[in-house]
Amino acid sequence: MIELGKKYKLKKIRGFENSDNEYYKVIGFYNFDTVICENAYKERFVFLKEFLIDPQKRDDIYSDLILERSEE
Repeated sequence: MIELGKKYKLKKIRGFENSDNEYYKVIGFYNFDTVICENAYKERFVFLKEFLIDPQKRDDIYSDLILERSEE
């Protein structure tokens, strides 16, 4: 469960290197599935809840997001 005021890391995307260990603090809920977060530098971001690692599901660290690279 994602809670207001707590800090979370972002899930990883399969196939992409992700060295970002930054935590994002939840400062608000936009609607049922969207949260407003800020990092340590007070920059604000909007994420779907599904992209934050839920502490109750610690093994679920990969996003279902699929990105394709095209070579032109």
